[in-house]
Amino acid sequence: MAEDLIFLDQPPLLFTTMKFMMRHRIRGAWRLFEFLKKRGYFLRKVIRYEIGRGISVHVPIFRPERRWDRFDLVHYEPELIDRLVGEAEDSDAPLTIIDCGADLGLVSMLLTARLARVSRVIAFEPSEDEIPLLRMNLAGLPVANEVIQAAVSDYAGRGELRRPAYDAYNQARYVKHAADGGFEVLTLDSLELPAQDLLIKIDVEGGEQAVVRGARNTIAKATRVIVATEAHPLVAARTGIDPVSVLQELAAIRPFRFTVCETGQSDLDLSRPFFEQLPEKFYNCNVVGVSV
Repeated sequence: MAEDLIFLDQPPLLFTTMKFMMRHRIRGAWRLFEFLKKRGYFLRKVIRYEIGRGISVHVPIFRPERRWDRFDLVHYEPELIDRLVGEAEDSDAPLTIIDCGADLGLVSMLLTARLARVSRVIAFEPSEDEIPLLRMNLAGLPVANEVIQAAVSDYAGRGELRRPAYDAYNQARYVKHAADGGFEVLTLDSLELPAQDLLIKIDVEGGEQAVVRGARNTIAKATRVIVATEAHPLVAARTGIDPVSVLQELAAIRPFRFTVCETGQSDLDLSRPFFEQLPEKFYNCNVVGVSV
């Protein structure tokens, strides 16, 4: 519960020291980390970091996958963020961000910090563990925002979160349909948004194709739409869905130009498996599609 958390406006000195040592590969960094962990140093601590434009992110460093400092935040997924900012800067029209699998809301916050044209953020997150801090983070944005505790797919119903065998962290959990599941599942089309410029970020651990299927009308009628989706070989193996299928789904709605953020590759063949086409072996990457 949020009431049990310890909120700090500055990172503790030992935490800052540990992160500095790790980043610069200074001997003893992991010994310091293990010492702090055993002493319960990280427990319940949430640190507030400013990332620009008066926007602050609250980070729960008591979670192993969230032991971030400000450097980690402002350099989070740099190829993806830079690509999205570059594509979105082509217009001055108001832009609505739809964040599917928002987690703490960091991607939406980084984009809002850099794009003055963002007018609204709609964030979907099914995990009750993330909702309190997600609401707190987005409440500080200088634009209209809404947090919806639900998953996004191609059906309306209920769902539950499952954890894959290959990753123990919360952000790797995926949604499984369950009639008596603990949260709502809905489609983006059910929002019945008016035609407008949209930026849709989809990070739902294998459910990306279903999200697109449930957003066909929204994507088709948008004045301009940018879609960011994730491609991960282990997720593809688990689901049996090649990431290129998501791109095919988008291309069937309207023309798109696709770019792999980590390589800059923009000549993807939608008839070939995704990971056969990369010039280098990337374990995880992001693809941005822009309507043309």
